[in-house]
Amino acid sequence: MEEVERWFLGRGLPHFIEDYSARRDVFTRALSLLTLILLVELVGALNFAWPWWVNALVAAASFAGLLAVWAVTNRLRGRPPLARPASVGGPELAVFVLVPAVLPLVAGGQVLTALNTFVGNCLLLGVIYLGTSYGVVPLTRWAWGRLAEQLGALVRLMVRALPLLLLFVVFLFLTPELWEVAASLNAPFLALAIGLFVVLGVAFIVVRTPEEVGQLGHFDDAVEYAELIGATPAAGLGPLRPGDRAAPPLTRRQWGNVGLVMLFSQGLQILFVSVMIGFFLVAFGLIVITPETASEWVGRDLHLLVDQRLWGRRVGLSAELLQVAAFLSAIAGFSFTLSLLTDKAYRDEFLQDVVREVRQALAVRVLYLRARAERG
Repeated sequence: MEEVERWFLGRGLPHFIEDYSARRDVFTRALSLLTLILLVELVGALNFAWPWWVNALVAAASFAGLLAVWAVTNRLRGRPPLARPASVGGPELAVFVLVPAVLPLVAGGQVLTALNTFVGNCLLLGVIYLGTSYGVVPLTRWAWGRLAEQLGALVRLMVRALPLLLLFVVFLFLTPELWEVAASLNAPFLALAIGLFVVLGVAFIVVRTPEEVGQLGHFDDAVEYAELIGATPAAGLGPLRPGDRAAPPLTRRQWGNVGLVMLFSQGLQILFVSVMIGFFLVAFGLIVITPETASEWVGRDLHLLVDQRLWGRRVGLSAELLQVAAFLSAIAGFSFTLSLLTDKAYRDEFLQDVVREVRQALAVRVLYLRARAERG
């Protein structure tokens, strides 16, 4: 059972573990990080305009107060005073949020610093909860590993699937109006423009996820089921039984967890395709578009990063070329996402491994839940 739960964690599916608790399994795992951040913030609350001995007293008092809260909380839970908490709940999180925010008020009446610290710590707890609760680190590691295994297949699929997309992108790339628009964007607006396509692509993937997953939780073929669980720790939990034909319904958090796995897997594939298109556009631009032509298209002098002459022709790598390539790569990635979601041939080629991984996790969950029920 523990091996199966570690298997879920390694694939970014911690919410498939029954009784998964934020108090016990999320913030407790992040206790060392929270403690380090708290100590750094306590040092940051000191006022270095004071004499050194005053700062030393304030630091000692702050540290002593922190230890006192820690000890009292442990004693109230019937544990040794300085023991590491078995679970991190409301009292510990309140200390993390409030103590660094109160110290600037007490030390020097720094209201703005106190407010910024309070808001920052609340946001930090939210990020830690989402990142730890949904296993973002192991999920990312697993997804990159899958991408590395699929690299050869992805290159072959790009050769088959992208000619029309590249033709469309190259046509836009040689349009002066596009250069004028893309080069006029400063860094924040360029990021917003690219982010808009990313958000739309993510929204389309998320909307399609329930439909995709809903078709994966039925196991009518015992041979296929045995193949799915054969290489997993669940293989020792028994074979498929007649009552195990359908996976139990997923909770809202489990739906979110599965959606995140599919989003990461497809997102990395789309990112790979977009980056490859971006590199191609930069190389193509260096070959066919001179700095003089690009300067005429954007209506001003270029910000040249590299300016050389090669075989009697001027070759320049400019910030504007990189902006246009990034902007078009985002458009191409969005177009590829739509094709991936709407074209059956694309889905069969690009998503078959992702679909099999999710189906395998649902199959393992069937045996895992059955074993837990049998053991009470």
